[in-house]
Amino acid sequence: MEVKKLLFSSLRTKLLIMFILLTVIPLIFVGMISYVKSVEIVSENAKATAEIEVAQLSQELDVKFQDAIRFTEITKQESTISFLNNINEDTYEEAKSILNMFTFYREIIPSSENILDVTIISPTGQAISESRGVYELEIVPLHDPQYNEVLKHPSSTIVTNTMAGEKNVISITRPIIWDITYEVIGFINILLDASVVEDIIEDSMIGATGSLFITSEQEELLFYLKKDESIPLSDFNDSQINEFNMWENALDDSVFVINHTSDMTGWNLISYLPEREIMNDANEIRSLIFVSVVSSIFFTITLYYFISSKLIRPVRDLKEKMKLASSGNLDAKVVNKSSDEIADLGLSFNTMILKIKMLLQKSVEEEKQLKRAELRALQAQINPHFLYNTLDTIIWMAEDKKSKDVISVTKALSQFFRISLSKGKDLITIAEEIEHVENYLIIQKSRYRDILDVTININEEIHPFIILKLTLQPIVENAIYHGIKNKRGKGLLSIEGGMNSQGNIYINVVDNGIGMNDERLNEIRKQLTLEIPLSNNKGGFGMINVQQRIRLFYGEPFGINIESNHGIGTKVSLIIPAER
Repeated sequence: MEVKKLLFSSLRTKLLIMFILLTVIPLIFVGMISYVKSVEIVSENAKATAEIEVAQLSQELDVKFQDAIRFTEITKQESTISFLNNINEDTYEEAKSILNMFTFYREIIPSSENILDVTIISPTGQAISESRGVYELEIVPLHDPQYNEVLKHPSSTIVTNTMAGEKNVISITRPIIWDITYEVIGFINILLDASVVEDIIEDSMIGATGSLFITSEQEELLFYLKKDESIPLSDFNDSQINEFNMWENALDDSVFVINHTSDMTGWNLISYLPEREIMNDANEIRSLIFVSVVSSIFFTITLYYFISSKLIRPVRDLKEKMKLASSGNLDAKVVNKSSDEIADLGLSFNTMILKIKMLLQKSVEEEKQLKRAELRALQAQINPHFLYNTLDTIIWMAEDKKSKDVISVTKALSQFFRISLSKGKDLITIAEEIEHVENYLIIQKSRYRDILDVTININEEIHPFIILKLTLQPIVENAIYHGIKNKRGKGLLSIEGGMNSQGNIYINVVDNGIGMNDERLNEIRKQLTLEIPLSNNKGGFGMINVQQRIRLFYGEPFGINIESNHGIGTKVSLIIPAER
């Protein structure tokens, strides 16, 4: 009872017991799983590497034989066919041509130095070779078992390992078939230096204790490289190889067996890789995992004592700062003296308090900006230059006795300022906003009637919805003064609007004015994104202030988007939510 009380009376002791149970046992389990998985991966990688090495070795051999087989192209030449078909006649020229072709092919084939001799033989025994020229065989090919085997299989190539004097060579024999009669009219025999194969085998990477054997199609041992004396030279019983390609040798050591057949020669390449060599890396990994697990356990327990001693004081400090913040003191700040999780929590607390202060300041500042933007909008609409120009236009129309035009422009100016004021309201209907733009355009068309045509196509379904007042007129003013006015010829201004597929209201203002180049367009877009008003904006209120007012009132993603091509025109798209 006393022991139980001693163990569970201290929070630090409880945490230590839980810490050990939650770290030591999982670490041991993970170590065991890691070892088993690493053994599997190392074994599979070693086997895959061995298989690739044997396949590459077979490919290297095939390349050497392919170079030798290229000499058979000589059999398709007219001089060769003539030599074989006219044995009893004078074939000096044909023989000379064949010998020249031997020389030519040696010059163009990269590994021809490994080819010892090439011989073309007629069925009656007359032959021509590089080394001997034209001569008669002692044994007629029709009575030679080697050539009879070729006749039985005219579409195949017979590859054998033999001796030429005291030199070990590889004999490659193929029939020569006349394309006209499709009959065998002779044979070609190529002697390849067997040291080529031996060199390739010697250079092969089959492991420190691996062995490699090459056997013919008749399972005759041709070449071998033996590094493990427990591997017999004689054939083993296939029943000894299990489903994992493992073979038990006389010493009960498992050996991984790889068997690959060459497509060119039909030879079997058999590689033996002892399992003990494969497992060397796995054993090293096992030792490393054991050391890592023990070290991790020791480090974890040591780290626990360090953390537990440092844990209580930062938590209490954080608690006190939270109480201050909850009482309304937003200047409370946690001073971090470490870089652990508690310090991160304190940093998050400081960040939260800072963001709360920033949001409060931002809210106040946004309210001020909105009021300033509305004031700038009203000031922009009562622009002295605009009013002066409009009154000047009314005067010259009156002097020209254009009373109807005077009435129309004066009425439009009156309606323009009436809607601009709107009894102090911030929101008006889209119908009223369109009327405001129409009045503005009546005034402008009276001044620019020769260069300005306007079309307005607004879907009536959006007329009852509300919009921030003085939103469209600055965009239209910008299109006239910065687009159409700078263009030669007739200017076209189109205003269209409706409801998009997302249920929001869109209004597009399109002009065929001078447009903007990419540099200027990117500058405007950046200013729209940052919502930075332009101090030198000559277009009245300007699109930047419109963007700022929309973002302040509706938030993202609503606002203005602009597209323009220099010399073609500009399209300004306004998106706002559908609110009544």
